[in-house]
Amino acid sequence: MLAANATLATATAMLAGVLIWLGLFWWQRKQPITLRSLFLTFLTAGILCRLAFIFFTPVFHAPDEQSHFNYIKHLSEQKTFPIQTTRMGDAANEWEYFQPPLYYLILVPLYRAAEWMFHDQTATVVTLRCCSLLLWLMNVWFGVVWLRRLQIKDRPVWMLVMALACLLPTYTFVSSAINNDNLLATLGGGLLCLMARRGPSSRTSLALGGLLGLALLTKQSALVFIPALVLLTFLDCRRSRLLWSAGFRHLTLVLGVAALLFAPWALRNFQVYGTFTPEHLSATPVLWPSFLHGFASAGHNLVKTFWAVSGISNNVGYPFPLVGLVLLVAWVVGQQMGLTREQKTDALNLKANGPVVAALALAVFLAVVLVLQFGYLFGMGQGRHLFLLLYPILLFLAAGWRFLPVKHLEVHAAGICITYAVSFVVFSLCRFP
Repeated sequence: MLAANATLATATAMLAGVLIWLGLFWWQRKQPITLRSLFLTFLTAGILCRLAFIFFTPVFHAPDEQSHFNYIKHLSEQKTFPIQTTRMGDAANEWEYFQPPLYYLILVPLYRAAEWMFHDQTATVVTLRCCSLLLWLMNVWFGVVWLRRLQIKDRPVWMLVMALACLLPTYTFVSSAINNDNLLATLGGGLLCLMARRGPSSRTSLALGGLLGLALLTKQSALVFIPALVLLTFLDCRRSRLLWSAGFRHLTLVLGVAALLFAPWALRNFQVYGTFTPEHLSATPVLWPSFLHGFASAGHNLVKTFWAVSGISNNVGYPFPLVGLVLLVAWVVGQQMGLTREQKTDALNLKANGPVVAALALAVFLAVVLVLQFGYLFGMGQGRHLFLLLYPILLFLAAGWRFLPVKHLEVHAAGICITYAVSFVVFSLCRFP
């Protein structure tokens, strides 16, 4: 009976999404929809989907949410940084204690205010989840600024990127939960905006270094930005957009400021754990039957969890990740069609953005390799670990989808994304306890 009710509710939500999709198409045929109207449509849908997850997801029914909550609680009550002593799966739910502290320090005042007002754990959790919604809204703004600075004027590409930034199912769920990936994704959006700024200045260098340092104090996976920044500076100097001396000064400021901000925490890690990177203290190594089996499992998990998973251990997903696989196939088809076109379309504005695109491609490649490595070693490589580079990933995907022979692609993209997200939210909430 429960399965039948979940199927009926999901089918109803999917029908509602399709009706919105048809409504947008009818609107487009009657009078061309403005970019602003389409953007506000799926932005509103993204807000409503996240509010549904925030208020109706059972407490601590998101990945590691209780462990993140306990970190905030420890800081508030003990007024000291916690020390990692247990591994993932332990009943104490303290396996996130090795994480850098910035996200948790930011939420301590909100935690105290919620505890003082409500004296109820559920209300406190909901309040902290609302902070994730605000971080996502800030990241949406960063995405708009980033595309503007890259001068991406291709309407379908712009819409595809922002539609998925608002309605990618896994990101919709993660950005409705207590998780330090939300702050990292937002700081990553800020770093992307600064990297796309024309003509580095001392002020930009200091800002980049400051944001990079804050990102490292949120999660050490922000390290992937360092090779990207080095490559971007090298390419700018090689193309004579920047003097070599100015490029060296720029990198020195960026990396110096970031190192100064992160150094105290790195030294604390070495003093407490005997290593600068204590991630292995939380995870338990996995022994695979063979390398091929382990690599295939890590790759499958990465793709699945990037597109559409939810639940306390990402156990709610299929059949929705299959939509992501179809979209990847469509991307391959679009790329091939783009290569065979006689009249080329520079959807990424590579003439102006070549160095930035190359640097971000390197960062995405390194991030994917690290997630696959983490998945192979510990069985825990998740798609959300790529969300610090979500916008470049979506831009590369959109550049392939752009060549699909579909009229009014941006309208269909909005309709597909709304249907995908709304039906996944209802499906997830029906599957939760």
